[in-house]
Amino acid sequence: MKAKVIHTGICLLLFAMPALAQTRVVFERLKTDYQVVEVRRTDGSVFRAEFLSEIVLLPDGRATGGFGIWELHGPDVLSLYQVSEGRNNGPFFTFKAKRLTVVPADEITINVRVGGSAPTGSVTFIIDGLNGLHLTLTAKGTQTQTDTLPQFGLIRAEPQTVLVETFTGNYTASFENIALVFSGGSTIGSLVLSSPNGTLQKIRIKGGEIDFKNGSVSWLRGQRTEPSADPLPVLMVIANQDGPTEPCRIYDIAGTQVPAHFEAQGRITGIATDPD
Repeated sequence: MKAKVIHTGICLLLFAMPALAQTRVVFERLKTDYQVVEVRRTDGSVFRAEFLSEIVLLPDGRATGGFGIWELHGPDVLSLYQVSEGRNNGPFFTFKAKRLTVVPADEITINVRVGGSAPTGSVTFIIDGLNGLHLTLTAKGTQTQTDTLPQFGLIRAEPQTVLVETFTGNYTASFENIALVFSGGSTIGSLVLSSPNGTLQKIRIKGGEIDFKNGSVSWLRGQRTEPSADPLPVLMVIANQDGPTEPCRIYDIAGTQVPAHFEAQGRITGIATDPD
């Protein structure tokens, strides 16, 4: 009699498994690695920029993630965008996004096409925003499906004055930091810190991670943008002063002209979307 009961339980479990499998939620993910692209404006002019993106579209039209464009040469402008909603029709996607590097945030529309007339393994972005903004670029990227939402984060420290401790003494410096952190260590952002003589050291951030579990320690990796800058990477470690929800952060930076240690007001925010 016991054997029959066990057999019946196994049969019920086997019948239930396909039903459970059908409830798995699948998300569309568009991802490009950090790379240099050519960006075309409305007037036909073209500029080169460093570009990174990761966008995830949920079945109900919500979206998470974003992208960054850092214009090379000329104005040397960094623009970071966070997406909030979208829709897709085969290889065509449309997203709504806001610009994180200006206040108040600009809202834009992004049309994305996977493949098409572009080379295989490419994704084309058409960006429309305020004041006649219209940019088109094609990057090497992929469209995949995932049942796990990646974790994204935003590191932001507004322009401020900090007291920097170094091996040779302390000095007062200008400082600001913003970075958009994607999955797998992919990051795009900027950190600016003045040196003891007052000149600004601008660091282009190209990698990093956030400890999303407790927010205790995060790290960023980048390179200085000055033509004469040391090509060695710059490592920035960010720790909490009073707790993950408090705005005070401790920065330790190695690889600049003078290794620096200082406290700054800034926040690390998780960009999360509840799949339910």
